[in-house]
Amino acid sequence: MPFSANVTITNTGKNTISNRLVANAAPVPKYIGIGTGATSAARGALPTDTALSTEVETRATGTQSIETQTTTGDTYTVVGTITASSTRAVDEAAIFDATSSGNTFVSATFNPVNLISGDSIQLTLKSKFQ
Repeated sequence: MPFSANVTITNTGKNTISNRLVANAAPVPKYIGIGTGATSAARGALPTDTALSTEVETRATGTQSIETQTTTGDTYTVVGTITASSTRAVDEAAIFDATSSGNTFVSATFNPVNLISGDSIQLTLKSKFQ
């Protein structure tokens, strides 16, 4: 289900891009995490984000691809599915370069998606370079 979202490449994400271009010196950002608390904190995704408000569930190892939206190869896409272990109102997601901790590459906030235990949510996070 498409919905409005606030998405940004973080400052550490920009650093990751530079390091990977030079010599593959940075870990691959491909792990998707979800969180709660952005709505109640009235916050959007910011370039200075380093973590989710309250991360929940185990990060998914995403499938990566390069897509074209405007210019050939201008979009890095990561798709992953996470299953809820309890009832949650998920309102943020991020791409990280590690299965836990690590650096935040992309941060996104969105209207809450209500999940109950056992529900799965598939996230597609796209980073378009302009």
